[in-house]
Amino acid sequence: MALAPFFDRIYGAVGMHLSVSRENLSSSLESTVVGIHCGPNLNPNERIIAELTVNLAARLYPKLAIIGQDVDVEWLKSLALEINPDIEIVANAIGETSICVGSTNVEGAIYPSASGWVARVSHQPPLSGGIENPYAASAASALACSELFRRIFLHSKQEPDLSISLLDFGSNAGEHLELTTESIGDVLFVGVGAVGNAAIWAMSKDEKTRGTLTLLDNETVTLSNLQRYVLAAYSDVSKIKVELAASAMQHSALSVLTSQSTLEEFTPLLGWVQPPTTCISVDNVNGRRVAQALLPKLVINGWTGEGALGASWHEFSRNAACLACLYQPHGQGLSATQQAARAFGLLEERAATLWVTRAPLSNDERKAAAKVLGVKPAVLKPWRNKPIGELYTDVVCGAVPLDIGGAGRVEVVPLAHQSVLAGILMAVELLKRCQPELASISQPETLISWDDILRPAPKNWKKPRPRENGCICGDQVYQSVYREKWLV
Repeated sequence: MALAPFFDRIYGAVGMHLSVSRENLSSSLESTVVGIHCGPNLNPNERIIAELTVNLAARLYPKLAIIGQDVDVEWLKSLALEINPDIEIVANAIGETSICVGSTNVEGAIYPSASGWVARVSHQPPLSGGIENPYAASAASALACSELFRRIFLHSKQEPDLSISLLDFGSNAGEHLELTTESIGDVLFVGVGAVGNAAIWAMSKDEKTRGTLTLLDNETVTLSNLQRYVLAAYSDVSKIKVELAASAMQHSALSVLTSQSTLEEFTPLLGWVQPPTTCISVDNVNGRRVAQALLPKLVINGWTGEGALGASWHEFSRNAACLACLYQPHGQGLSATQQAARAFGLLEERAATLWVTRAPLSNDERKAAAKVLGVKPAVLKPWRNKPIGELYTDVVCGAVPLDIGGAGRVEVVPLAHQSVLAGILMAVELLKRCQPELASISQPETLISWDDILRPAPKNWKKPRPRENGCICGDQVYQSVYREKWLV
């Protein structure tokens, strides 16, 4: 049996993006072999591309052909088995479902490469060499995996060659620019979920950039997280997320502190003194609004949405959107308890009581909720002793596909390459905005996004974003406190 033990989560992602049945998805995956072909003597960028490509492929595809002359090929096979112990390693794959890394040539395959800050995806073997940069190399891998996904599930044809500078989102800026030992200072890194995992993964390969990260996340790794957490292997289930991330950073030049807490829990410890930069990728709107309301000097944001991904950077004193602007409510929405009541078929009063007391649903309520959600009662069994808030959060994050009546849409689990690219973009914006030399040659726009990952990468990633009327960044008191705090 090659399907991953976390296949339910895979179906929550692929099945809902493509409206495919569980049976059809299983059949499609089991009949597909994905090839990763590695040339000899991989350079540092190519090694990163090969590693991340196997990491991503093993989280979705149950049959891999990992082929090549490089000594790392055997290690890459071990990596795939660490992620999915049931994966099947086979001998061959056709070019149309293959990714080639380094000096190797397979007709019809996808060829990711990187040099400096430029990530490329082409359809012929690339030129060898290139300035080492783990961020561009990681982005090239994620972009190649994205095209592979569209080939396999959407039967798309070969896409145009792609060249993206992560500095200004043109085609070649920074191609010959090396990383420096410049510090990014002290950074409060909030959320080590899928997007945060990817950012940490890329930063762990950076042996030059200095600074201190304080990692905040109150959760442990669950089996379903393996669908898109690139730091986690099967043996990491139940480990504390921040400790897993800190372990991954051992060989980087960055110092790491950890706190198993949420931003709201950690905030009282900060007082007036806080790191100047906050980097955030939590799975709720409130956390991002809290992060901005604490008035750090700089906020970096990474996110995924339904079929979209992106990153943004925000300085409160600029005449551009702050982070809270991106999540400004328009009109009165439903409260979390009201949405939970609708989702699970409860009276609002009952949902509010359960939420405040952190009590679980009763057996009868859980059965009724399953009926409303359109799933078998056994699907909700893992939450039988958990608070309603955890059930609701997990469902909204995609453990169970959910149609929230008040929101009028189906929440979808992000795909692995979607979360990874968002995390890489977040890490890149962190470096760019904390290092003046990079900032001076980077895009001025606040927001970078890819709005539909089921289509080829966009020609225009940059989205100017003005302030929202009624947001805190237009409040003179907030602005005054920010100026006093950071002497700007």
